[in-house]
Amino acid sequence: MNEENNKEHFKHVLTLYAAAKGYVLSPFADKVINRCLTVCEGKCPCDMSRGFCPCGEHEKEISEMGHCHCNLFLKKE
Repeated sequence: MNEENNKEHFKHVLTLYAAAKGYVLSPFADKVINRCLTVCEGKCPCDMSRGFCPCGEHEKEISEMGHCHCNLFLKKE
């Protein structure tokens, strides 16, 4: 799978995940996804020690702030 297909596949999976959880992808999603895939090697861009994206903290962050720390997901309004 080439880089562009990999990015689109990852975005599609994250879009499905967001919809299932009642979130939406932010307007910054492409930038965050690029960072996930290039700099962080598929790990959460917020904190590489957290593991794979989405990190375990995102639900609490979205509940409290309306978005996760890296601005990948937003609370659906």
